[in-house]
Amino acid sequence: MICNAILQKYCSTRADVNLMIETTMKYRSNILDGCAQTGVMKFSLASFIKAFIDLNRCYLQMNKCSRLIMPSNLYKEDVSRLLYEVARLYYEHQFSQQQIAEKLGVSRPGVSRLLHKARSEGIVKIEIIDPARQGTALENELQNRFHLKAVSVVPSDTGEEAKLKSRLARAAAKFLEQIVSDGTVLGVSWGTTLQAVSLAMPGLKLRDVAVVQLNGGISRAEYDTHASEIVRRLGDRFGAVPYLLPLPAVVDRAELKHNIISDKNIARTLALAEQATVALFTVGSFGQQSALVKADYFETPEVEQLLKAGAVGDICSRIISGDGSISSPELDERTIGISLAGLKDKPWSVAVAGGPQKTAPIRAALNGSYFNVLITDEFTATELLEQQS
Repeated sequence: MICNAILQKYCSTRADVNLMIETTMKYRSNILDGCAQTGVMKFSLASFIKAFIDLNRCYLQMNKCSRLIMPSNLYKEDVSRLLYEVARLYYEHQFSQQQIAEKLGVSRPGVSRLLHKARSEGIVKIEIIDPARQGTALENELQNRFHLKAVSVVPSDTGEEAKLKSRLARAAAKFLEQIVSDGTVLGVSWGTTLQAVSLAMPGLKLRDVAVVQLNGGISRAEYDTHASEIVRRLGDRFGAVPYLLPLPAVVDRAELKHNIISDKNIARTLALAEQATVALFTVGSFGQQSALVKADYFETPEVEQLLKAGAVGDICSRIISGDGSISSPELDERTIGISLAGLKDKPWSVAVAGGPQKTAPIRAALNGSYFNVLITDEFTATELLEQQS
């Protein structure tokens, strides 16, 4: 280890190690600048970072403690510089990973990890261009069969729900980059899928964009709908004004709903949701484990009654049956948010949903023609086509 030679020559006590670490941090900029300008010291950035980390490890061993003397964010800038240097060598200058390892004095597996980190932190973005915008055969078949404006299908080679949701989110974020422009009003629903989309969305420099919540999302239980968080984060990504609906999705009486939405500020937000040119939402499956039930909007008898009536899914908190119709008009009158008819009129009505449990609700939503863009996975896409044939 780099620190061993340093310690043998300069450090014999804990105090010496502490002083070495403090001095290294205090003069790190001078050390790096001196290396770059004079070339006298052959002490690369990678070696510097490794030396500092090794010194911290020695500190832990000598003091028998479990915490680094310096928080990692103190050398975060140096790590970012290293990620940038490795990424440029690999992607712009076509260095092999072995060549980079030899140049920077790190291991080849270390270079691989740095490249992965550079991609995950957005330093490297890989974009695949479809020159004819034809899509895959599966996407084309799904688009043509159901008369959709666009379809994006992600791989479903994993049984991990989180990984599939991440793929769907990245595909949705990429699609939003293509259709959101200056002056767009973007309406969004809530849930873990939309939360993942908001996290995957890169920052864009746009003007006069608004992001508005499409339906109420305050949970009556500990279940987190992420409603306000999603709107705020997407607003931040687009440099847009966020418009929230700090309301429950469903209330007990229709009269109560009408009293709530008659408030001028709430009415203004709901009107903006109706005016949105892009609507982004998920299609949920309906049952005892659905988000609306976890959020404590329904008691068990009501869930069972809706299931007997043919309920299979929900869109923006509206419960739908297999044929795409509203399962309970009475319940629909108590639901706060954009109407399903309002989704049909959007230039871009984008549904993001995938996984085995989503096939039936997506099929129901297709029967109702509630979206014109579908972002899903291979398994679900294949099931939809087989059911249609």
